[in-house]
Amino acid sequence: MKKLILSFIALFIGAQMFAQQDAQAKKILEKVSTTTKSYSTIKLKFLYIMDNRAEKVQDTTKGTIYIKGDMFKLFFKGNEIFSDGKTIWTHQFSANEMTISEPEEGDEDALNPTTLLTIYEKGFKYQFMGEFKNNSETFYQIDLYPENPNAKSYTMIKLKIDKANSRLTSVKMVGKDGIDYLIELTQFKPNVKVADSMFTFDPKKYPKNIEINDMRD
Repeated sequence: MKKLILSFIALFIGAQMFAQQDAQAKKILEKVSTTTKSYSTIKLKFLYIMDNRAEKVQDTTKGTIYIKGDMFKLFFKGNEIFSDGKTIWTHQFSANEMTISEPEEGDEDALNPTTLLTIYEKGFKYQFMGEFKNNSETFYQIDLYPENPNAKSYTMIKLKIDKANSRLTSVKMVGKDGIDYLIELTQFKPNVKVADSMFTFDPKKYPKNIEINDMRD
């Protein structure tokens, strides 16, 4: 999950091929950004798929994310992870444990779902790969290539965008190690009612014996 939510969620080819950003891709992505940022809140349901091409093994997990500005709440793999933009709380249900930490600037593995829908805005070159139909729906495909590929664990990120509503529907990271990570958005609900208290830790709402590990400096 972390590897797809980097700034998200490329292929090492000659940088001279992408000296200028693909104009059509840029136009589509700008529209996606404008649409996404127009919503006060977003609720997403998703499938997270790990595909080990070498071993021919796949693993699929469901998850849910609530996003409000730079705040988020994520339910995934028996964990509840939430942030008010300054602090991150990770609640591991099975261990009855709460870990408190701070976002690390520039940390590639930093979990930040708020960047998922605008992953392409910084640090990438991009290319429009065309449009295709799936049943009655039409989608765009745009491939992202990191500006500093040697520093990344993946070769490219593939975006699938719904043409009709300018919404991102999937993000696929192609790993250098032969393992790909895919997030398929199965539900997209904008402007849902979400209280700010949802993104902060209230000890009264948790068991009294919960173990708290504060990792902040």
